[in-house]
Amino acid sequence: MVIAIDPNEARLAGTPSWTEGIDMVLARGRSEPLLACLAVAEGLGVATLNASRAIRLVRDKRSMSRVLEARKIPTPVTYLAPIRRLVHMIRLADYPIILKPIFGDNARGLRVVRTAAELADLVWPEPVALAQAFLPSDGYDLKLYGIGARVWAVRKRSPLLAVTGGGERAVGGEPVPLTPELESLARRCASAFDLDLYGVDCLPTDRGPLVLEVNDFPNYSGVPDASDRLATYVAARARERKP
Repeated sequence: MVIAIDPNEARLAGTPSWTEGIDMVLARGRSEPLLACLAVAEGLGVATLNASRAIRLVRDKRSMSRVLEARKIPTPVTYLAPIRRLVHMIRLADYPIILKPIFGDNARGLRVVRTAAELADLVWPEPVALAQAFLPSDGYDLKLYGIGARVWAVRKRSPLLAVTGGGERAVGGEPVPLTPELESLARRCASAFDLDLYGVDCLPTDRGPLVLEVNDFPNYSGVPDASDRLATYVAARARERKP
C-alpha cells in the first residue's frame, strides 16, 4: 500500500510516529520540511529513496560542484564566488557565462552574462553565485536518467532557450542510444552522490559530454514506461528491507 505524506505538516518532522508501519519513504522534492522528515525516518532505521544527504548534496550547487571536481567528472569551467569577486576571477575567454543561484532548480534564476562589464553592473539576489562557461549548443541538452542500475539517454530541448529568448521551455524528450561512455558517466555521477533515482544534465561537445548538473528524482520525460519502472524498482527495494 502507498501512503502520500505531506511534509509541510509541521508535526511530522519532529514526531516519529508517522513512520510506523512504513517500509520505505520515497522522496519527491527537496524542501526543508521534506528533508527534515527524511532525517527522522533515517534516524529510526526506515529506508529512504533518495537519502536526505544525497538530496542535500545535489540541492546545493556549491556542494555539487565540489563533488564533481573531486571525482574528476568533466564539467564546463566553473567559478563560485560573490559577484564582485567573479568579475576579477573569470577569464575573458570564458565569456559568455551563465550564472546560477545556489539553490535554484528547473532553470529558475538563471542569467546569461556576455561581458565582464555586464557582470560588474549586475545586481544578484544572493551573496554567492555559481558561474559556468556558457558553451554553444544546438538548443538541445542530453539527459541521462537513472533508476537503480538502469540508465537511459534522452535528447531534450534546453530550458535555457526560455532564458535567452530562443523559445518556450519544452517538457518532452526523445530517447537516444545509450553509449558505453554515457552509461559510465551516469554511473559515476550516481556513485559520487549516492543516488538511486537521478538525472544528469549533459552538454555534448567535441571533447565528450560535459556534466552541467546532477538532480535527484527527475521527471524521466522520454524514458519508456518510466512510471512502471519506478514502481517496480521502489517495490523491490522495499521488499529487500523487510525482515
